[in-house]
Amino acid sequence: MKKWMTIILSGVAALFLSACTLDEVNDVLEVTEDVLTAIEKEKQDTANTDDSQEPVNETNNVLKTKGTMDPIPADLVRPVDGDTAVFAFDADNDGENEEFSARFLLIDTPETRHPQLGKQPLGEEAKERTAELLESGNITIEFDIGQRLDKYSRILVYVYVNGKSVQETLLQEGYARVAYVYPPNTRYLDEFEAKQQIAKKKEKGIWSMDGYVTERGFNSK
Repeated sequence: MKKWMTIILSGVAALFLSACTLDEVNDVLEVTEDVLTAIEKEKQDTANTDDSQEPVNETNNVLKTKGTMDPIPADLVRPVDGDTAVFAFDADNDGENEEFSARFLLIDTPETRHPQLGKQPLGEEAKERTAELLESGNITIEFDIGQRLDKYSRILVYVYVNGKSVQETLLQEGYARVAYVYPPNTRYLDEFEAKQQIAKKKEKGIWSMDGYVTERGFNSK
């Protein structure tokens, strides 16, 4: 890019050369060098930017300070739908719980209030089942080794009640499908697919409706 800018700017300078004084020509050359210096600096700044990094914000930094993939005790603030909830837990070990919106890793349940899709079949049932599970015992959450936030700044977690996986229960009972598989957050993918296969063979829940479950989501049309 620097080469082309040099050619273009040199051409512009040449157009004025015959009509300009020596001082004016020198001014043009100084401007040219300033422009090229600015372009080179911008290229270096861009090269030093890692687009793969998670957005840096206060929530993200708090989650990184935990530095563990062990189960973390959490309190239920409120269920949201079949695959999301709001939890409170001590993220930075300061003795104070903070509230975080959470997305359950590796599963997808039908929508209950999507702005375009509206309420999908079994969406309300999945929401009620998730709420029932979360309200039935002690909750722990667990991170995987990869990204800890999604694009909506929700924490990405595996969820357990009394040590039992909520995701596996929803899959086995036919309220969820395996979805949003983004390595390296795939620690329990094999186990989840095995539970899904059980529900699929028995045609339970979402698998009881022909053509409802697709690779891109739920087809409620």
